[in-house]
Amino acid sequence: MYVQVAESIRRDIEAGRFQVGACLPGSRSMAIALGVSRTVVLMAYDQLESEGYLETRSGSGTYVSARPHGTSAHETLAEERAEPPGRPRLSRLALRAGLPDAPEADTASTGGDVIDLAQPRVKSDPRSLKAWVQNLMALLRRRSAPDFPELQGAADLRRAVAGYLRVERAIDVDPEDILIVSGAQQARDLIARVLLDEGDAVGVEEPCHWSVRHTYEAMGVRVVPCRVGPRGMDIDDHATALDGVRLMNVSPSFQFPTGVVMSEGRRRALLQWAYAQDACLVEDDFDCEHRFGVRTCASLWSLDRHGRVIHVSSFARSMFPALQLGYMLIPRSLRERFLGIKWLADRGSISMQQHVLAACIASGQYLRDLRRIAHGLAPRHRALHAALHVRLGDAMTVTGSVAGGSLFVQFPRLPRSATGSLVAESLARGVRVRSAERFHRIPPDHVTLVLSYAGMPETSLRRAGQRLAEAYLAIERSDTTSPSPSG
Repeated sequence: MYVQVAESIRRDIEAGRFQVGACLPGSRSMAIALGVSRTVVLMAYDQLESEGYLETRSGSGTYVSARPHGTSAHETLAEERAEPPGRPRLSRLALRAGLPDAPEADTASTGGDVIDLAQPRVKSDPRSLKAWVQNLMALLRRRSAPDFPELQGAADLRRAVAGYLRVERAIDVDPEDILIVSGAQQARDLIARVLLDEGDAVGVEEPCHWSVRHTYEAMGVRVVPCRVGPRGMDIDDHATALDGVRLMNVSPSFQFPTGVVMSEGRRRALLQWAYAQDACLVEDDFDCEHRFGVRTCASLWSLDRHGRVIHVSSFARSMFPALQLGYMLIPRSLRERFLGIKWLADRGSISMQQHVLAACIASGQYLRDLRRIAHGLAPRHRALHAALHVRLGDAMTVTGSVAGGSLFVQFPRLPRSATGSLVAESLARGVRVRSAERFHRIPPDHVTLVLSYAGMPETSLRRAGQRLAEAYLAIERSDTTSPSPSG
């Protein structure tokens, strides 16, 4: 309503019906005349004053300012520039950093009896959310207002994280070496800005999450893919290709999407390579807190003796998606550089959430939630894997699978060209699946799938495994019965 009133007064001024210097009716009188509230008139006057049409004189009233009659601000600009300018010039970073087409953003199927294994889900727990609300209310009762965020992160959260890592992960870290960030993606961006220049090279695992490659490629960095084997990436196999590389990004404790855990021998070999190469290592601790059945090997951070490892983890994966908080363990020689670059991006992650999270960790609630979630994931994993294996046997291969909420399944007998057919056949039978090709820089020569099972009950997963197996067998039969090109 106030926009309509402002537009009407603006037309009267430009048409000369309100002369320059004329005093407009008071807001109450104008409101009565127009049949609107006084608030609407005051908002319209404020809008026109910000545009230069009106000026308010204290104790006197509102007057028409000295804008030329019959000439609007838009017309004046048009006269100054006869031809419209082109698009603003962009930086090379902006040109490279287009929004990726993320398959995770696809809308999940909700119709019929479709079991959706295509959408990754955070394993949040109702009790976790309840504890979060309780700690938040306690914080609000104790504080008159939230603190301004600290650039490095709230001191109580950094102490809580250090205590958790020391007890649960055998990582001995000083709270001063911890940097709180707004999730793993901000951590990757900071790492690229601090350690890489355009034209540098970075090693990444093959396959890996697509966002890892995208971040480095947006910085103008050459990406060197390094194949992940059954015991993790072997640095000796890629030493030649990695010559001159300044940074290596790895997920040794739970490699996504394969689920492989890097052996301790390969971790030590990777560290020796970094020392000899004068390179740094990014230890991406993706989803490894949801472990079941095994304990993790010693972290790269714990094995490092020369300040070459940057450890990254996120709370959003371990609690709930809206909690956009993570942390980095940074070598002391790099701390000031990271703080300087983070200061340019933001002055600290949201303060209130940090204090609530610190209370959840200090009370033991966070660790109890992690163990309860992992306890619930193990039977889900077994249900899906067993349902597939009973029907397919050695026609499929599952790697890793000691943590997280996804299953990396390979079908060596189906060529990659059959991926679309298998996805479509599975959906026709009531199971939505996604291809793992998105996570490969070098596409595999056979069908690979990533099945996300965290949010599904065991009964649904058994049905999903049976239906997916039936879809596979149908595709395999159609391939063997199809006439050959010569026939």
